[in-house]
Amino acid sequence: MKKPIYDIMIAEDFQDREGTERVQYHRAGVAFENARGGLNCEIVPGMALTGRFVIFPRTARGKSGSNS
Repeated sequence: MKKPIYDIMIAEDFQDREGTERVQYHRAGVAFENARGGLNCEIVPGMALTGRFVIFPRTARGKSGSNS
């Protein structure tokens, strides 16, 4: 299996302590390029995915496992 090169993220809007509107992302899965130029996507087991999601190029993740 190829190494994932994209993260599938769900955006959650929230207000910080100062009342500023912000966005926090939660990883919902990963995506791989396939031989036909498309993407194969794998969603985290047990996650119900409805509505909108965003696909970002995958970046190196720290040891803390931060999703933002």
